[in-house]
Amino acid sequence: MYIKCKTDIGKTRKLNEDYIVTLKSNNYVLIAVADGMGGHNAGEIASKTAAIALREFIFRYYNEYEDKSELLRDAMLKANNEVFEKSKSMQQLNGMGTTLTCCLMLSNKAYIGHVGDSRAYLINDDGIKKLTEDHSYVQQLVKNGTITEIEAQTHPQKNLITRAIGLEENIVVDITEVEINKDDLILLCTDGLTSYLTNEEIFEIVKKEKENAVEALIEMANERGGSDNISVVIARKEDGR
Repeated sequence: MYIKCKTDIGKTRKLNEDYIVTLKSNNYVLIAVADGMGGHNAGEIASKTAAIALREFIFRYYNEYEDKSELLRDAMLKANNEVFEKSKSMQQLNGMGTTLTCCLMLSNKAYIGHVGDSRAYLINDDGIKKLTEDHSYVQQLVKNGTITEIEAQTHPQKNLITRAIGLEENIVVDITEVEINKDDLILLCTDGLTSYLTNEEIFEIVKKEKENAVEALIEMANERGGSDNISVVIARKEDGR
């Protein structure tokens, strides 16, 4: 399994509140992105806390779960609990939260876990397919027909999310399972990328730049404004793994 990842502070932020984790074993690969929010440096703490809790849970309990979708769900619930409890421990961390989008890749399956508005995509010769649905106010407007996908790109409240890790004691986690074949790519990213690039542009850059796609995507988002932190992870399924 090939993995490449990068996180970038962008052009205007003073702090990078995104966090990436990867975990590679003989049986599986885990990749995840988190985009934190909160006052002071609370967003940075929330994203790091969630991502590391997720990775540690998968590493520790992988063999105890026959159903890997349940493993991923429980790992994300553990991440939620860690952030929620930490937010209550100090006044300046109160109300912090984070998105968390992850992928557990086995031999021929990928399990996607998702809360927030970071995204997961499947990319192959057939094109690009978004595997997650943004938990955002703007996505709700798109779903009920109030605005179009095009209008959503520039909506003034496009960063308002409706679900996040750590804000409440209980959280609903979206889990999606997809088949993956040789040379299929899973791409995870924070909204610092998708605020500036369409799905089709992401696809074109990935196909054109290949091994340099992560850097090229981040560079393009920065060229177009870079108003947020930008994080991208790409994992490619190869023979046997």
